Amino acid sequence: MKLQLTFKNIVDSPHCVIRMNNQELYRGGVPADFLNNFEQLESDCVLIIEHINKQPSDTIVKDGTIIRDRSFELDQIVIDGYDLEELKWTSEFRAQDGAVYASCLFFGPNGEFVLKFSNPVLRWLLKTRHEKNNNDPHWEEDYNYYQQACKTLQQISPQ
Repeated sequence: MKLQLTFKNIVDSPHCVIRMNNQELYRGGVPADFLNNFEQLESDCVLIIEHINKQPSDTIVKDGTIIRDRSFELDQIVIDGYDLEELKWTSEFRAQDGAVYASCLFFGPNGEFVLKFSNPVLRWLLKTRHEKNNNDPHWEEDYNYYQQACKTLQQISPQ
């Protein structure tokens, strides 16, 4: 499985841990771009991006207003070449203080972004989009056709 993440609005050198199914893929300063290839055998997947090591002193407040805050945002998730686009919002952010925020891509407090999905990713994308929008009753046929087309292309392409 190939995982690509893009982060934006990275303020004051925040740190994170990136895990897939409890396997730690990265620990350190939040990168603008992250890429990792790893073997994925499970069909049910959990991507966790954890904001770590933020201290109260990393939030600067003046006259009751936050004027500077160690933070970052998740901009894009691409898995096996498929941009999750709107489906990245099917996630939640679990702050360290116990608060849970649905559809939150902003990492202000320490806590975990959690996205659950299934492998193969294309099948999950098509199925989830159909379930959310009820707009593609033939999504499974489309998936099967795409899979067969890819196999055929691999057989005729020079290696």
